[in-house]
Formats: sequence, structure tokens, C-alpha cells
Amino acid sequence: MSERIVEFEAKGEASAATVERVTSAPVSVRAAVERIVGPSAKIVLGPDEFLPREIWQALRELPGLITEPTDKQLSTADVGISGAFAGVSSSGSVCIAMGPPLAAAASLLMPLHIVVVSPERIVARPRDLFDPECLGGEGLRRDLVFITGPSATADMGPLVRGVHGPHRLHILLLG
Repeated sequence: MSERIVEFEAKGEASAATVERVTSAPVSVRAAVERIVGPSAKIVLGPDEFLPREIWQALRELPGLITEPTDKQLSTADVGISGAFAGVSSSGSVCIAMGPPLAAAASLLMPLHIVVVSPERIVARPRDLFDPECLGGEGLRRDLVFITGPSATADMGPLVRGVHGPHRLHILLLG
């Protein structure tokens, strides 16, 4: 097990995210999502750019999946599922590529955000993503959002979660 993966898990958990290892078999990923969301969730699935297509095909069969959500459905959906562009071990952050349809909605609007990340896409530091040698230089050509734990603020007093985004962040680390 790579030190980078162990650090990513520890820092993710320290930021109040749930980090769970799951095998990369599509049936395992789908079963993990079904267990996390429960039977009656309304789900929005983001783009499938950074994971094997078989995994996204399995997730497209989830009960409760909204395939072409309207604005109203987006505003009332329970769960957004994203594939991570990358993970950052020094902070436990996931990095989401913005631009493709539903990328922002799935990762930033729902009360629960589930992110699926491949271990080979975990880098040591955020700046690594802007190195032309890292991930084929993709980080230089993308609009990226770094997400570290669930949304939270203490601007007005005690810590409140979910003010500016998801109340819960659940990271599925393929292995």
C-alpha cells in the first residue's frame, strides 16, 4: 500500500469526509453506492471521464437515477456522484474537473456527494496537478475545483455543515 494512499485516506477522514476502499469491480462500486444512499434517493450522475466506462455503466442502473434532470429535479436531488479528476494526499482533497454537463451540479449541489477516485490519480500536492508531466498535463487544460471534506462554515458562530455545498462527502477509493 502506497504511503500516498494512506496519507490521502487519513487526511480525507481528518477533513470530515468518509473514505472507503472498494474494489474496482463495477458490481462492487454499485453495491457500495446503493448501501450509502439507501433505497429512495434521487441521484444525479456526473460525467464519466476519469473512470472505466464499466463502472459508470453499472452506476447508470441505480434505482433513483435521474438521467436528464430538470432544474427543479437538480434542486431536490439527494445525491450527486462524481468521478475525481485527481486526489491530493497532502490535504485529503478530491479534485473535480468542471465543464462537462452535470459536473458542477453533481459535485456541489446535492446534500451527499459521492466521489469515486482511482489510486493512480492521487498526487502528493495540489501544485503537482499543474506540472506538465503529471497526468499527461491534463491539469493545465482544465478548470478544476478542489473539495476538502463536506461544506462547512463558522462565519456566524458554531460550525454549520452544508451551507455552501454538500453536507456529507463520501470518497470511494478504488483498489
